[in-house]
Amino acid sequence: MGSRERYGLPVALHQSGLLQCLYTDIYCPAWITSLSSISALPSPVRALLGRNHKDLPLSKVDSQYLMGFNFRLRVRRALTLFEKQELLLDYGSVFSREVAKNIVRADEFVGFTGESLEAIRVCKERGIKATLDQVDAGLYDWELISREVDKNPGWELSDPDTRWSRRFEKRAKNELELADEIIVNSQYSKDAMAYWGISGNVQILPIASSTPRKQRTQVNMGTLRILFLGVLSLRKGIHIALAAVDRLVKRGFKVELILAGESIIRAEKLNEYQGWKYLGPVPSSAVPALIDSCDVLLFPTFSDGFGMVQVEAISRGMPVISTKNAAQVIENGVSGFVVEIGSVDEVVHRVEQYCVDRELLLLHSINAFDRSAMFTPKTYQQLVYEKFS
Repeated sequence: MGSRERYGLPVALHQSGLLQCLYTDIYCPAWITSLSSISALPSPVRALLGRNHKDLPLSKVDSQYLMGFNFRLRVRRALTLFEKQELLLDYGSVFSREVAKNIVRADEFVGFTGESLEAIRVCKERGIKATLDQVDAGLYDWELISREVDKNPGWELSDPDTRWSRRFEKRAKNELELADEIIVNSQYSKDAMAYWGISGNVQILPIASSTPRKQRTQVNMGTLRILFLGVLSLRKGIHIALAAVDRLVKRGFKVELILAGESIIRAEKLNEYQGWKYLGPVPSSAVPALIDSCDVLLFPTFSDGFGMVQVEAISRGMPVISTKNAAQVIENGVSGFVVEIGSVDEVVHRVEQYCVDRELLLLHSINAFDRSAMFTPKTYQQLVYEKFS
C-alpha cells in the first residue's frame, strides 16, 4: 500500500523468476501512466497515475483499487500522524485480510509494515515462511521525532498531543514478533530493532533507485543551489535547513534553498527565514530534471530508515549532506558529508565549503556518481536473487 518505493522488491523478484503475485492497492496500466505528464492535472492525481513500474507486468499484480482510493482520500484529509496511523491500521487490516484469502500455495510470503499481520498469521498456520520488510526504524523513530516536535512547538500543522497511535504500534510489533525473518534496508534500521526488543533474524537488504544515472562534467560557478527534496517536516530537518541557509545568506554567501515536496509546516514559520524557494510537490517523473538543476542535496533528517532521495541524488552525480540517522549512502568527506542530527553549525560549515571550493564540489560529484553503482536495480536484483532463491 502507498509507496512506489516498495515496487523495488517485487520487480527484482519478478526479474529473478521468483514472483508469484504482487498484492497492492492501486496499480495503473502503462497507458494511463502516460497521462501523468499533463501538468494541468492536480499533483495527487498525477502521483496516482504514476503508480506502476515498467518492468512489472499488470498480469503479475492483484489490486484493490476502491480501497486504495478511499484510503488516500481519507489520508489527505487527516491532519495528524495519529489520524494517519489509525487509518493505516484500519485499511491495513482490510488489505491484509484480503491478501490472506489468496494465500493457498507459496514457498514464502513477503509483506510490509502495518499491512501484513493477518496474512502472516495464515502463513504460520499453513507452514509458509513469512518475511516482514520493516520499512522504518519503528518505535525508536517515532519517539525520536516526538521529542523533536515537542522541542519545536507551532511548526507543524499536526496536533502535538496526538502524534502516534498505540494501536498501530501494537500491530507493528505483533508483525515483527510473528515473522520468521525481518528485512531492513539499513544498519540504522537494524540497530533500531533492538529498541523494540527484537533480536531475531534481522537481515539488511539495501534498496535501489531506478533513477537514470548521469554523471556531471562541470559544476555551477554562480549561486549554489541547495535541494531539499521530500516532505517539509521536522522529521526531515526542514528547520535545520532553513536556519542554515538563512545564516549563510545573512553572511553574504550566494546560496538558494530549493524546497520540493508536500509541506506540513506552517507558512508563518517558513517566512521567518531568507534564501528559500518553494516548488510544491513534484511528480516522480520530474525528479531527475530537478536534481540536475541543483548543486547539492541537503538531507538533514532526524530519522529515515533509508532515505531513497540520497540514491536519486548520487545517481545524477549530486553530492549529499546527510545525517547518520539514515542509510549511509554516501562516504563522509568523499561523496558528500555526514553531519550530526540537529546541528545547524555543521550544515553551515559544509555548505560553506562547497561555496568557496567548487573543485571540491566537482570531486564529490564524481565520487557520488561512482558510489551510485552500488544502488542500481541490477545490483539490487542480484542481492534479492541470492537471498530468496
